[in-house]
Amino acid sequence: MERPTGGNQMKDYSRAVVLESYETGPEIQECPIIPPTGRTILVEVEAATVCGTDVHISEGTFNQLARLPLIMGHEGTGKVVELGSKEIYDSQGARISEGDHLVWSHNWCGRCYGCAIAKQPTLCENTMGYGWGPFEGVLNGTFSEYAHIVEDSRVLKVPNGIDPALASSATCALRTVMHAFERMNPIRFSDTVVVLGAGPVGLYAAAASMKAGAYQTILIGAPASRLEITSNWDLSSRIDIDSTDPGDRVDQVLQLTNGKGADAVIECAGPPAAFTEGLSMLRKGGQMMVIGQAHGEKVPVDTTALKVRQTTIHTSLSADISHYYDALKFLESYAETLQLDRIVASPRYALSNVRDALDAMKNGSEMKPVITPKEKA
Repeated sequence: MERPTGGNQMKDYSRAVVLESYETGPEIQECPIIPPTGRTILVEVEAATVCGTDVHISEGTFNQLARLPLIMGHEGTGKVVELGSKEIYDSQGARISEGDHLVWSHNWCGRCYGCAIAKQPTLCENTMGYGWGPFEGVLNGTFSEYAHIVEDSRVLKVPNGIDPALASSATCALRTVMHAFERMNPIRFSDTVVVLGAGPVGLYAAAASMKAGAYQTILIGAPASRLEITSNWDLSSRIDIDSTDPGDRVDQVLQLTNGKGADAVIECAGPPAAFTEGLSMLRKGGQMMVIGQAHGEKVPVDTTALKVRQTTIHTSLSADISHYYDALKFLESYAETLQLDRIVASPRYALSNVRDALDAMKNGSEMKPVITPKEKA
């Protein structure tokens, strides 16, 4: 049975990737589509990119945060197919209509201490994060043919000309970088910035450092094919971790900075050792931004050395809608000249191939797997 909307026929069910248990893993289910009410928006998911976090969620690494059952996926773009009964505007004040192409933030409530008093909505106490569950009727994940954008979420129209897959990558990797840069001390034109990690977050961080005006941006990561994506960028150096050891990499950074070390290190790599290695590359009084650490292990730190060297450690998680806005503007400005579409130059995966997409993300064979939910395997 189908119901009409906007002159089109839309299904009453959405195929979606549901994670009910870590033992069985993600599976395709047909989930009823609840008609949107109020300021809820129903979108047809155009592209959903895969994040390393999705791998961690599927494997149970974040079992203290994820709430099963859940619809997987927190990155995505969607086309509006049905609106609730109230007028809806995006975060720039533009009215939302059927057919608009949107990105949306997690549904920070705006009322709790984290949102209203601390002014840090990413610490919201009441969020039902997309892709984190629980699934209780609302299609709150992007590995699905359709998704609900709930009332507490903020939305933005996607600028014309931006590929849905690239815009999808901006809803996590790039907006995370935008938030991290806001939390750091401003980058100065004389600064040397080291970026650890050549995944999507690392590449976006290197691009942002370069465009923020850093005197030198040094990208450290692997494999060589990912470093090659930046071949036309104005980076000072690219260091392949597959052909160097930690001591070599520290020495190269010291050589590039006349022995003093980097002014800023942005850790986007993930492994525990990346944190320690990043600290050893910093100058006295330098700053380190931690984005990639998501392993659950404890990392020993010489706190006396941190104090004596007056090192500043920043951390950052997720983003609010202002950072999505910054990310989209960054794509408008630099996607073409930096050829950022190479970040999502992945085969397109159907929903039924989601395990292959997760495996490709985990083993690094694809930088940013792209799921196109309406396509059949």
